[in-house]
Amino acid sequence: MHIGAAIRQVRETFKLKIEMVAADAGFDAGNLSRIETGRQNPSIPRLEAIARAMDVTVADLYALVERPRWWVPKGQMLQEDSPGYATDWTRLQRHFQNLDQRNRKLALEMIEALARSQWEAEVAQEAAIRVERKESIR
Repeated sequence: MHIGAAIRQVRETFKLKIEMVAADAGFDAGNLSRIETGRQNPSIPRLEAIARAMDVTVADLYALVERPRWWVPKGQMLQEDSPGYATDWTRLQRHFQNLDQRNRKLALEMIEALARSQWEAEVAQEAAIRVERKESIR
């Protein structure tokens, strides 16, 4: 995914019109469309303006481009501190060591897909909360 696709994903998740985001960012919708489709790369100031217009950070956008390996929502404890983590980790290591190379790769792909799915659900939930906040302000 490129930065433009991440911008489009956030804009569509928040149900924001391209014209509104572009106007709030200080340029026209055609320009934003070229950025979203990857035909044009935004400058850093323009990227910051787009992020502000959608009430997110540039880091939020890049998190979609380069998915974090581990993401802990605000207020939650790190995975290592949760009850049973050490036992689960030990079991996972033991089973993983017994797999051949092909199945290790498959196991890693499955874990990454689960982590990505969980992360996307959490982002969507946070986006819905932001939309509710924006609508309650209006």
